[in-house]
Amino acid sequence: MRLARFIWALAPVVLLAGCGSSGSSSGAGPASTATSPTSSPASSSSGSNSSGSGSSTTGGNATLSWTAPTLNSDGSALTDLAGYYVYYGNGANSLTNMITVSSPSALSYTISNLSTGTWYFAVSAYTSSGAMSAMSTVGSKTIT
Repeated sequence: MRLARFIWALAPVVLLAGCGSSGSSSGAGPASTATSPTSSPASSSSGSNSSGSGSSTTGGNATLSWTAPTLNSDGSALTDLAGYYVYYGNGANSLTNMITVSSPSALSYTISNLSTGTWYFAVSAYTSSGAMSAMSTVGSKTIT
C-alpha cells in the first residue's frame, strides 16, 4: 500500500478585526518531505475580543481559514483528505493545544474565549489513511 506524500505550505496571514486586537504572521510555510498533504496558502484572521455590548470582555476570538490541499507531493490528486488539525498556544514554539476539524470541506475554524496575551496558531491536514502534513507557518494574534 502506497502512503500518500504531501507538500503543505501554509502561510498564515493575520488580519486585524475589531478593537483591542492585533496580529502578525511570519513568512512562507514549510514544505514537508514526510508523509502528509499538499495545499495552497492558508490564512488566520482574528476576530474581536469584545463581547456584545458594554465594556467587559470574556475573552478574544481568532478565526483561522485555509485553502484545502489538492495534490500529493508526487503531483497526483489528493483523494483522501479527511480533515485538519488546528494548533494554538502562548508561544510560537509552544502550540500546546490542538483541535481536530474532522471535515475536509471545513475551510475555517474559530477559537473562542482566548485570554489576554499573544496567541500563536498553525494548521496541518490529515488523510483517511493517517498521513499528516507538516504544520503551517505560525501566525499570531494579541488579545488585549
